[in-house]
Amino acid sequence: MSEKCKSCASCGMPLENKEDFALGDPSQIYCRYCTDQTGKLLPFRVILAMNAKQFEETQGITEEASIRMARDILKNQPAWKGLGV
Repeated sequence: MSEKCKSCASCGMPLENKEDFALGDPSQIYCRYCTDQTGKLLPFRVILAMNAKQFEETQGITEEASIRMARDILKNQPAWKGLGV
């Protein structure tokens, strides 16, 4: 039987190791990048900017395209779905 890999409810990052989770706590639904030092979810604009920068650097796309790509992915994640972001 295979177990489905958890993913961050904010950005979709796979949560495979304890250190991937917010506060290093596998019961958390967010990753360490989408939360502050207390485990609280960061604002959408901050997470959008972080993801867009990552896409721009790793995918070799323009800033505009990376923002569009990040928004398209984030808007379907449980933390942001239905919020009109």
